[in-house]
Amino acid sequence: SGPGVSRTEVYQYPDNVHFQAFEPGGTYNWSVTVDNVSGGNWSFKTDDKIYPLNDRSVDTTDKTSLIPYQIKNLEVSNNKISFLRFDIPSSITDIHKINLNLVVDGDSTLNGGIAIHEYGQTGWGESPNSKNIGIIDHTLGATIATLTSLDNGTTVWDNGTAQSLDNGTTLSIDLTDKITSYGEEYSIALR
Repeated sequence: SGPGVSRTEVYQYPDNVHFQAFEPGGTYNWSVTVDNVSGGNWSFKTDDKIYPLNDRSVDTTDKTSLIPYQIKNLEVSNNKISFLRFDIPSSITDIHKINLNLVVDGDSTLNGGIAIHEYGQTGWGESPNSKNIGIIDHTLGATIATLTSLDNGTTVWDNGTAQSLDNGTTLSIDLTDKITSYGEEYSIALR
C-alpha cells in the first residue's frame, strides 16, 4: 500500500514477482505471509528524482554517428547542443512539481545565455542505427526557458529567479507547466 497503490496478491512459488508503478517520493508498505506466518511489515521510500535515459552533447555541424561513451559533463557552446531524454512515469500527475536540475561544473562559464528547448525526437540514443543522436534531425522545438548571464556574476532564469554559477551550484528551473503528458518519453535540448 502507498500513494496510488492498495492491493493484495496471492502467489504460488516460483511465480511470486510483483511489478508496480510507484510515485516519486512516495512511501510504500508491504508484508509477506507464508502458511499463516507473517514476515512483518516493511516499508520503503521511492526517490523523488528521475534521471535521463540518455544525455549527450553533440556538435551539430558534424553529422557522424556517435559511439556510446560516458561523458562526465554536458557541454553547451556555439555548435554544441546537449540533448536529454527522459521517461516520464505514468504515476506523475498534475499535482507533482517537475524541476530540471543542472549542476554547475567548476570550469563552467556563461557568456550570453542558455536556452532550453523542446526536442521532438524520441527513442534516440547512441546505438549504431538510424536513431543515433549524432545523425538524426537536430531541429529544436519551442523555447521552454532561458538562462541569461548578468554583469555581477549571477544568472537569471526568464521567470526572474537569480542564481550564481559557483562550482556545485544546482541551477533549477520549474518545468511543471511545460511537461503535461505523462507515461511517455520527453526530450529537451540545451542550446
